[in-house]
Amino acid sequence: MLLRGPSGTGKTLIAGTVATKAINIGETRDIEMEFVEINGKHKKSEHEAVHQITHEFERALDLRYTSKTGVSTSSRYDRLFEIVDDHLDFGIVILDELDLLVGDNRNKDKAPAFSDILYKLSRAKRIGKMDSAFTLIVTTNSPNNLMNGLNSRTDSTFNPTEVSFADYNAEELREILEHRQDAFYEEALDTEVIPYVAAIAAQGEGDARFAIDLLREAGNIANRREETIVTTEHVEQAKNQVEKNYVVDIIENVSVQKQVSLFAAAIVNQYGQQQLKQSDLFTEQSVPAPVAHTLYNWITEHKDIEQRSKHSFLRWMRELDTYEVIELNRKGRGNERGVFAEYIFHNLSAEVMVETLADKDDRLADILEEEDMIKPVVRNNLKNF
Repeated sequence: MLLRGPSGTGKTLIAGTVATKAINIGETRDIEMEFVEINGKHKKSEHEAVHQITHEFERALDLRYTSKTGVSTSSRYDRLFEIVDDHLDFGIVILDELDLLVGDNRNKDKAPAFSDILYKLSRAKRIGKMDSAFTLIVTTNSPNNLMNGLNSRTDSTFNPTEVSFADYNAEELREILEHRQDAFYEEALDTEVIPYVAAIAAQGEGDARFAIDLLREAGNIANRREETIVTTEHVEQAKNQVEKNYVVDIIENVSVQKQVSLFAAAIVNQYGQQQLKQSDLFTEQSVPAPVAHTLYNWITEHKDIEQRSKHSFLRWMRELDTYEVIELNRKGRGNERGVFAEYIFHNLSAEVMVETLADKDDRLADILEEEDMIKPVVRNNLKNF
C-alpha cells in the first residue's frame, strides 16, 4: 500500500493500526505475522535502513541481534529474509516518509536508496528463495518524488494500492484537540484556545500533529510563567517555536553533505545582510544559488570535507526545499542576463540554522571562529554576482 498525503494527517498512525489488526486476524487463522516500522528521514543509506528493519524483526521475535558493523548490505538482506522465512508467514514492513531515504552516495545516474529497498523487499520471495513473504506499507508526503525516483525494474515490481489522506479542516482539528484537553487541569484552557489553535493549523497544512504540538507548547509557555490559564496569546507565542522545532528536527537528521550545503547558504545570508538589503534583486531572507555553491566549495576546501559536484549541491538544496527547510525560487536578472535559483529562509532564520548546524559539527563551528576570513568571501561574491 502507498499512503499519500500531507504531514500530520494520520498516515503513520493508520499504517500501524491496520498492521496490528491484520496480526490479530492472523492469530485467529493460525497465520504468523509481525510488523516493524522505520522512518526514511532518520536513515542515511540503504545499508542502514536494512539493518534497522532486520534489527526490529530480531527485537520483535526475541532473536539474537545482528552486528551493525562488518556486515555487507547483501548479508543483511540474507539475514532479514532468513528471519521472516523461519519465523513468520508474513513480515509487514512500514516504510515511513520513504521518499526522504535517498542515500549519501547518490549520483545523477543512480536511483535513490528507496528504489533498491522497494525492489528487494517486493521481490523477496524470489530473491531470498522464501516460502514466506513481505507486505509493504509506504507513507509519503511527496508521492511524485517517490514514484519518479523508482528505476524501471522497481517501477514494474512495486504496484501498490494507493490511499490518499486529505488535510484536516478546522472542525476536524477542533474535535481532535478536544480529546487532548485531559492533558490540562480543568478549566486551564481559555474557551477560545482550541478553536484558535484549530484555525491556525487548518490555515496552514491541516496538520493534526502541528495542532497538538502547538497546544502543548502554549501550555508549556503558560506553565513556565506560572500562569493558570492558557490563552490565545500563549498560542501566538508558541507558533514560531513549534515551526522552528519542525525545521530543526529535519536539518539535524539529513546527511552531512546536505548540512554543509545548507550551512553554506545560511552563512551567505547571515554575513551578507548589508549587500542583500542594498540590492534591488534580493531580499533580506534570500541567497543566490551560485554564491551559496561558491561558499560550499570554500568550506569543503578549508575544512577537509569531501567536495561533491555542483549538480549534487543543487540536488541537495532542491531536496531541502521539498522538506520545506528552505524555499527555492527562480528569478530573472533582467537585461537578458538570464535566470538564477534563489534560496529563501522563511520558516527558520539563517542565523538559527547556522547555530544549529554548528552545534552538530565541530568543523562547521570552526568556520564561525574564522569570521574575519569568511565575511569578505561572502561579501565579494554577492557584490560581483
